[in-house]
Amino acid sequence: MPTAKKRINLTVADDVFESLNKIAKKEKTSVAGISHLLLEKALELQEDLYFSRVGEERVSKKSKRLSPKDIWD
Repeated sequence: MPTAKKRINLTVADDVFESLNKIAKKEKTSVAGISHLLLEKALELQEDLYFSRVGEERVSKKSKRLSPKDIWD
C-alpha cells in the first residue's frame, strides 16, 4: 500500500547506525522511527535558532518601540 509520506535514503557511518540502533532498541521502536524523530527535533532546533537570531536583531535595532497598550487599545 503506497504511503503519502516522502521517502529518503540515508547513508550513515557505522557508529551513527549503532547509536540509532541502540536508541531504537531502548525505545522499542524502529531505526527509521528514531531517525524520523531525531530529524524532526533537529529541524525544530534550527527553526528556534533562526527565530532567536531574528528576535535578537529586532531588539538590537534603535527603532521606535510600541507598548502593549499602544498595540491592544
